[in-house]
Amino acid sequence: MNCFQNVKYGVSCRDAAERYGVEVNHYGMARCPFHNDRHPSLYVADDHYYCFACGEHGDVIDFAAKLFGLPLYEAAQRLAADFHLTPDKPPSAAALHAKRVQTEAQQLRENERLCFSVLSDYARVLRSWKVQYAPQSPAEAPDERFVEACHKLDEAEYYLDILASGDSHERAEVVSSLLADGRLDKLKEKINGRDAA
Repeated sequence: MNCFQNVKYGVSCRDAAERYGVEVNHYGMARCPFHNDRHPSLYVADDHYYCFACGEHGDVIDFAAKLFGLPLYEAAQRLAADFHLTPDKPPSAAALHAKRVQTEAQQLRENERLCFSVLSDYARVLRSWKVQYAPQSPAEAPDERFVEACHKLDEAEYYLDILASGDSHERAEVVSSLLADGRLDKLKEKINGRDAA
């Protein structure tokens, strides 16, 4: 295993950011050190970072290289030294497996948060449509947004309840169904289309 692999498996991006003075909150957000950031716009996960403001992104080695103005190899060497990684003793198979399992669990949590956020926005839009586009008289044909709100609001709230308090199997099923066939992206488009209007 080479120095790059050793560092990527042995040091999380979040650990490196915190060691080098970046304060990461419990949501994984921090003020970006790569631009004049007044509000946290840098998302720091275990295996990557991404700034929603300036667009900087990458893995732990990219982070150190950018932070200290080093070439990638020197950044990897600095991380290895700072985190006491030795090239002759790479992470064990058990440690690599635990990291992979942790990364999969983290990805599921991120997907759950994303689904909850989008569904919350969608339910808010549906509640607004249900009032704003309600027919004013029995003779008036209902607006398609009112009809969608009547049909979809209960389902959205049901899914939100599961994501908030269901067991892990139920939450995984909801996430899987929302990510299938681009359903979540379609909901985002509806929300953004509505907000732009």
